[in-house]
Amino acid sequence: MTTEAGPDDVAGALPPELLRDKGLVVYAPHGAINTGTMHGGQRYTATDSPADAPLVRQGPVRAKDLRAARHRFARPPGYTAGLDTLHSSGVLFVLGAPGTGRQTLALNLLADGCAEPELVQVDGTVDLAHWRPRRRDVHGYLVMNLADPLSLRPWDVSRLEAELEKAGSRLVVVLREAPELARALEDLLDVRVLRHRPPDPEEVFALHFASLCPDPQERSRRRRRVGQEALAALLPPGLPPGRAVRVAEALAGPGPDRRASAAELTAGLAAAEAARLVAAADGAPTLLAHLLSVCVHQGLDRHTVLGRAAELLALIGADPAPGAEPAAGQPYDGDAGRPALALPGPAGARPARTPAAADLPAGIAAVCTVREDGDGGPAVAFLWPAVGEAVWDEVCRERAEWLPLLHVWLGAAGDEEQAERAGRALAALAARTAGRSLGLLADLVRTGPRTAAEVAGRALAAASGLAPAAAAAQALMEEWSGSPEAALRATVVVACRPDADGLPAEAAMRLLRQVVDALGDEDDAAATALHVSGTLVLRFSAGTAATRQAIVRDLAAWVRAEDVAGLLAALVVPALVAEDGDWFGDRLSAGREAGEDTGEGAADQVVALVGAALDEASAYPAMRDALLMWCAGAAGAPERERRLDELFARLVDDRRPGFLRLLLSIERAAHTTPGKALAERCLARWRGGSGTAADDPAG
Repeated sequence: MTTEAGPDDVAGALPPELLRDKGLVVYAPHGAINTGTMHGGQRYTATDSPADAPLVRQGPVRAKDLRAARHRFARPPGYTAGLDTLHSSGVLFVLGAPGTGRQTLALNLLADGCAEPELVQVDGTVDLAHWRPRRRDVHGYLVMNLADPLSLRPWDVSRLEAELEKAGSRLVVVLREAPELARALEDLLDVRVLRHRPPDPEEVFALHFASLCPDPQERSRRRRRVGQEALAALLPPGLPPGRAVRVAEALAGPGPDRRASAAELTAGLAAAEAARLVAAADGAPTLLAHLLSVCVHQGLDRHTVLGRAAELLALIGADPAPGAEPAAGQPYDGDAGRPALALPGPAGARPARTPAAADLPAGIAAVCTVREDGDGGPAVAFLWPAVGEAVWDEVCRERAEWLPLLHVWLGAAGDEEQAERAGRALAALAARTAGRSLGLLADLVRTGPRTAAEVAGRALAAASGLAPAAAAAQALMEEWSGSPEAALRATVVVACRPDADGLPAEAAMRLLRQVVDALGDEDDAAATALHVSGTLVLRFSAGTAATRQAIVRDLAAWVRAEDVAGLLAALVVPALVAEDGDWFGDRLSAGREAGEDTGEGAADQVVALVGAALDEASAYPAMRDALLMWCAGAAGAPERERRLDELFARLVDDRRPGFLRLLLSIERAAHTTPGKALAERCLARWRGGSGTAADDPAG
């Protein structure tokens, strides 16, 4: 206890339980108090003050902290309103998120109008119902993160206001932002609550940049080097003041001969922020889970980010199987034979089980923004989006032991959008490990949930377009496309889809053919074939003209072989014709109109595919319906009718039995059937030809 304190100071510093019995309290200025206890007659035992009830709960604000807070201070919204409240009542409650400049605001409010203010900070565990200010020259008191503000009552606030007015001082109580807390305080205590929002980051940046780089011309040169667009992206609304100061320091840092470009400035700031976040998350499972979830899912709704973070947190805290030894967290070396679930942390240790946070932890919330997305829901993203990519750099460089756990978590994506994000994240990790982390995908696909193949396929496709991992990804897809394991082949089919990044049509068609050739008698062969068919239709539907040409060219080669690939091609063609019959019509006449040999080959491919589909019993109904739709769409359109006539004439010349079956079915149908006249003309031509089929069409 300090000897300069008065009796009121002592009473304010003591815990409330001691104040109930004044006989336990002795006030002895400049004296010594025996804190020992006597046991028996001669024994003496010295005791310390209770650790949970310190006698001193307040102290002066450090001069350097006050100078830093007042130096280049940019007034945030609500500053004037907060100052008016302090002048009128002497007590102000400030509510805001950590890391947004709450304490800086409070110190400037308390110091307003004073050249050298005397400020005192009071511990947040103090009971304000019994606290009172010192009776001497203290300009203001600051309470950070008061433990239980709702324990106060209106008469407690009235007493505080009276005591502060008598002492000529003011009090600012800073609280963490929480749902409905401001309304509860206003209703319960009848006080004004200032909801703190960060100041304009552009203003904070300008103040500090002007101080760090006094020469206006040099400032202008540095701004031009970075560009206004990049600078605006680094100073978005809601950016905490501390980050705006970092932008100013980074831009002013290099010498005149090394002015930072936009890419250098952004990368440097993101790398520093990522290193800070990863270091803070090491040993803090909740922060780690939310950090990685934002990296993967930023831009998605808040529910997705928090939900996936909770799943990762549960995985981090999962108990080992009965009798199993905990996995040691050793750096991943690219060995595909290692177990997929190797949890992070010291050897033989597992992070403690921690409940999922209801919102983003304070350590990451300050660098994230929650905005309304296109669907009207709150979406979470980094204020500096480049931080997400920089986190992967930091993880692969400093925390490689986290990679197996990350693969297990990402493989359990909940829906298509999450699977897409998870695949991109795994591809990003593969690029930073030169493809070595792709060795974890096999175990993930074999032992993971059904979504694991979807995520792994997207990861392989994306990684195949990233130079550091491209060779490893392409080699893995080549190997898996002919694998006897259905799960690995299914992963390759996913990689061949058009919505998967990086895989060109020619490579996709080659891999799909290898998948089909590897089909055996296993139970899921039919499911795999159906998956391949759907992928071909999707690629054709979403593809460019060159992509469609590659698909049709390869399918025409497939139907020449009497195997599973030929059957699959015949089954797919009706869906392609139904998707865009006009495109097939263009292929029929492209070569003749342009005078190119390739055009004749293109027409041959179309005729071969349609004929093969009509000849295949299981594909015939769908091909018939697609051709009837084509006939219906050609009615009254001379160019379409001409192309359809050309197709039917080529099919007549080929004498395909499936086509004869189609003509006879149209002949027997009602007069309103599309293509009725065309079918009759083709039958007449058929019957006038030669050969067995021409002699007996009914046969």
